[in-house]
Amino acid sequence: MSIELKIKSKHLGLEAKVIKFEEAKLKQQLRWLRKHQESVHKLERKLNSITQHRKWDVRNENRATFLARAYISGVPYKTVENKRKPENEYTFRIYVLQRVQAMVNRYHNNNITKEALEEWVNV
Repeated sequence: MSIELKIKSKHLGLEAKVIKFEEAKLKQQLRWLRKHQESVHKLERKLNSITQHRKWDVRNENRATFLARAYISGVPYKTVENKRKPENEYTFRIYVLQRVQAMVNRYHNNNITKEALEEWVNV
């Protein structure tokens, strides 16, 4: 087990929590600006940006970290994730599995192949 991946996973969870807190503050500012009929475009773009970062980057990186930790521990994929939505298959194959491979190569085994990960996923 890699202590670095465990720390990374915890930090990603905390990052999402901090982003949600900042989103709540921005939403409150947006309500105040709308009530006083002031421009909200710049603040809306900022809110959309950090929300998108939380929902896309942080979420997928946390999932990849979780899967990398499972792979390193020898836990079967089907035990970790029961099913994937068909509409998210592209994201899983292109982004998440590549990040899992990079993390496993960095923290555990320097020569893991994409085929070995695909076999782990499909078993």
